[in-house]
Amino acid sequence: MAYTINKTDGTVLATIADGTLDTSTSLQLIGKNYAGYGEILNENTVKLLENFANSSSPTNPVTGQMFYNTGTAQVEVYNGTAFKAVSGAIISATSPTTGSQGDLWYDSVNGQVYVYSGTAWVLVGPQATAGSGTSGAIVKSITDTTGTDRIVTQLVVSDSIVAMASAVEFTPQIAISGFATIKKGITLGTQITSNKFQGTASDSDALGGIVAANFLRSDASDTTTGTLTIASDSPLIMGADSDFTVTQSGANTTLKNVTTDGNVIFNVNDGGVDTAVLTLTGSDASATVTNLTISGNLTVSGTTSTINSTNMVVEDPLMILNKNAASIGDRDIGLVFERGINQNVAFIWDESADEFALVLTNEDGTTAGNISIVSYATLHATSTAAQYSDLAERYEADSSMEPGDVVKIGGEKEITKTTEANDSDVFGVISTDPAYKMNADAGQDATHPYVALSGRVPCKVVGAVTKGQRLVSSDTDGVAKAASAPYTTQEVVGRALESSTDENLKIVEIVVGKN
Repeated sequence: MAYTINKTDGTVLATIADGTLDTSTSLQLIGKNYAGYGEILNENTVKLLENFANSSSPTNPVTGQMFYNTGTAQVEVYNGTAFKAVSGAIISATSPTTGSQGDLWYDSVNGQVYVYSGTAWVLVGPQATAGSGTSGAIVKSITDTTGTDRIVTQLVVSDSIVAMASAVEFTPQIAISGFATIKKGITLGTQITSNKFQGTASDSDALGGIVAANFLRSDASDTTTGTLTIASDSPLIMGADSDFTVTQSGANTTLKNVTTDGNVIFNVNDGGVDTAVLTLTGSDASATVTNLTISGNLTVSGTTSTINSTNMVVEDPLMILNKNAASIGDRDIGLVFERGINQNVAFIWDESADEFALVLTNEDGTTAGNISIVSYATLHATSTAAQYSDLAERYEADSSMEPGDVVKIGGEKEITKTTEANDSDVFGVISTDPAYKMNADAGQDATHPYVALSGRVPCKVVGAVTKGQRLVSSDTDGVAKAASAPYTTQEVVGRALESSTDENLKIVEIVVGKN
């Protein structure tokens, strides 16, 4: 009769016919009257004794079957789908392909323990792999210089202490390389070159040992008590639209408003009033100054200098016109006065006439050359002093005259030289350089010499003369002599202001018109 083999839970495992052998499990189950059953029975007993010891799991296992894994030296049990270690960790060079939640696996290559979360192997520790040295966060007790034990957490990488975290500041009793003082918080070791925090920090007490509050902000108004230096020739740019730049190029500094036709304005606080003192106008490249004081020299280069003011005050004792003239004068020089609809007036040095003149002219100051004289203007003034001392007037002469010649009315023209002694028609003396010139437009010196009518004037005199003596004409043409009785006042040309014993012809200063 066949054997019915039942499992512990009462379910049928197998039915074995007489004289047969069942291999549906990891054991060979023997049927009734099977020949040689003793060997098989003994082998089954040995398998059970050694828990199917082998490097590979037994075939055809049943749920709850034990298996000793000679490869891992672990006892495993079949859970219905796979063999699982009964106790301890799974030891292997690679992670197990399956596991149950809470299973442990020891990585025999890296010396690390993992736990199975139900979906993946999670590292328990150590964090460092075998051969990498001591690495990770390590809690240590360090004795300080007062003998007090301080608890710190060391951040170690490959046996090197990178940083220490401490709740208090202290100095280690036994020196630690890179940590002369351990600060409150995290202290980075100085023994590692360029050891620093890398990344973005939300805040900092100091930068480079300098209090963070001492740095200038770029996003808000700020103040510095030190010197701000930009050690670069790149421009300093200001304005929401980068309108204003300050550029250094070699020895030159350029301030520029880059906006088209934009101005650069310099303002001051004038008694509480915001006042523009200098405006650089972009539209015409000009400069406007409210008030200007120049301590050094002022050079104006250009075609026209325009002064638009109510009054112009010049403190200099000398004004030089026509500074860059040639060595020999070749043009009129002076001042032109604009008179609107009326004809302009000019006070000039008339180069062609070699004299100063006050004239009416059509000149408007735009030309550089001789001024066209329309007519001479009248000057009304009071004179208190003059370089020369005679009053003279132009008269047409009938011959060439020299300064000092004694003349009378007559001849072919208006005046002629005296030709006889005690001429009662004597009129005056040709002036050397009169102080007052009347009838100046009548002609030139060659044809219309000035005749001194009154005042001091050099005069041609022949014979000795005594200061104070009256002078009359001599019989030498145009020459005076000392008067001797008898004579009339009509014959006197003037009185001598100096004495001379020289009997020859000479020049003597006299007073004309004094009888």
